[in-house]
Amino acid sequence: MTEALRLWLRQQSAMLCTVTFRRAPNMLPDEDDLIHFLAVLVKSVGTLREVQLAAVQSWALTAIGHDAPAAYDWMVLLRVLKEEIGRSLEKHFPPAEALTAWRQIDDVLTYAIIEATQLASDMQRSELLGHMEQLRTQQEKFKESKTKFIAVAAHELKTPLTILEGYTNILRAETQNDPQLHIYLEGLGNGFRRMHEIIGDMLDVSLLDLRTVELKYQEINLEKTVLLVADSVDRYYATRRVDLKIIPFEFDNNSYGDPEKLKKALSKILMNALKYTPDGGQVVVSGSLVRQDEVTDDLAGFVDIQVTDTGIGIDPENLELIFEKFGSIGDASLHSSSKTKFKGGGPGLGLPIARGIVEAHGGRVWAESAGFDEEKCPGSTFHVELPIWLKAPDYSSEL
Repeated sequence: MTEALRLWLRQQSAMLCTVTFRRAPNMLPDEDDLIHFLAVLVKSVGTLREVQLAAVQSWALTAIGHDAPAAYDWMVLLRVLKEEIGRSLEKHFPPAEALTAWRQIDDVLTYAIIEATQLASDMQRSELLGHMEQLRTQQEKFKESKTKFIAVAAHELKTPLTILEGYTNILRAETQNDPQLHIYLEGLGNGFRRMHEIIGDMLDVSLLDLRTVELKYQEINLEKTVLLVADSVDRYYATRRVDLKIIPFEFDNNSYGDPEKLKKALSKILMNALKYTPDGGQVVVSGSLVRQDEVTDDLAGFVDIQVTDTGIGIDPENLELIFEKFGSIGDASLHSSSKTKFKGGGPGLGLPIARGIVEAHGGRVWAESAGFDEEKCPGSTFHVELPIWLKAPDYSSEL
């Protein structure tokens, strides 16, 4: 039966090629390529399975190689060819002989389809990995360009803003007796102060991205630092009738850090808590010792400063998004409103700056929330985890 099957395959090769390409036109492999495969099939009929597999693998490497489009076309051609061989066997042989012949051919055809599929998959994976690497490189370049643009834009905005502020001060001095004009000038002054703050945030975030922020370590008391920040934002909380409560730290919290930058980080987090807490709500600041198993001669563990509010909460999917630059999840139409107003706007730089400063000190910042609900107000908790240094770190203060 083996020799009869080989003879039959040789005789039917031209016909099998014709019907296969009729069903699968416009393929990269041509009739000569398919005839070559049929010759491999003829030689493999009746041999051991390992010999069949080796013959098919050798054919795949030479006939397909690393041509991904050709591999996909071969997958189609081989499936169609397999169906046509099955139909032809049923026409030319009695059922029992056709079944025996099919068993001798099936393994070789299956091996060929598997090899073509594997080559196509491997090449597709390689192309995807290469594409991903290109995208990653482009993303890094985009981030770097964006950071440089922010820095340049901030610097360039300073000059015209200073000029406008100077002329406003001149007008203020010359119109002291005009109450109405004085009100207008005060409005301009408030706008200038807001612009200065936004420009300052832009510069801060660009310096953090470029890792060029210098930390001036001093001996500090973390609880006193929190109290100083609370005093600085208390008037905003009073305006909104939001209760700001500081729970005393009942442990030694003396450490080393850059007091001004830490106050800026804590201020950003407290103002964020105010923004998303309805009028009449509450924000509580507390602290606890954590990671005491990491105590060394230079490190007394970490302190976890928690800022818990009774605000509208955060969707779990946004718990990291809020720390991305310009990643504000609020309504963009509110971005021109007061930064202290409930759900007010902002450029979305406060939390990224806070995280950058804390991470520069060797700490970390993250948020927890049961979810977002403007009616039930499940609230959120922001964790500011800072190392308690027993002496100023001796590593480079540049990020």
